[in-house]
Amino acid sequence: MVRLANQLLDMRLSVHSNTSGGDTELTNTPLLIGDIGLQTAGVASINASNARVLLTGTVSVAKFYDPDVVVLTEEAILASFITITIERGGTEIAGSGTVIWEEIVAVGLAELTIAPLSINAGDFPPAASVLTGQIRYTMFISVDNPFYSYRFELSGPAVLNGIAAAGTT
Repeated sequence: MVRLANQLLDMRLSVHSNTSGGDTELTNTPLLIGDIGLQTAGVASINASNARVLLTGTVSVAKFYDPDVVVLTEEAILASFITITIERGGTEIAGSGTVIWEEIVAVGLAELTIAPLSINAGDFPPAASVLTGQIRYTMFISVDNPFYSYRFELSGPAVLNGIAAAGTT
């Protein structure tokens, strides 16, 4: 077995917001909150199939009562769902790439505080993607919100970090 030395290929970060506070309303339409292009042009061709990517980040969401919105139904609704996805090789439009990571967080009716959500993902991109010289990763957030009288906002830091490396040792 041939052991190849590890190569650090690139390290990038995307900061949608780095402060607490914010008023971007979240809906069921995915919102782009992270976008990085990891450079892989320096990979040795023999190492391309040994590439790996580490992605980390955080997203903060707040839920607010909106007294101006009337609940239209008497049905018992138990939860809203926050969905965060990371795609490889896509564009700024959700669904245009390959989903490599997804987290769905249920938010109960009585929950008003949502802790910062952590992102820890790994990817083993195909050699063909590595040999293009750059791999793009995009992160999206959306909320399936049947509560009507509550709204969800991106309320704080929203960050995506990525490191690409290759090798077997």
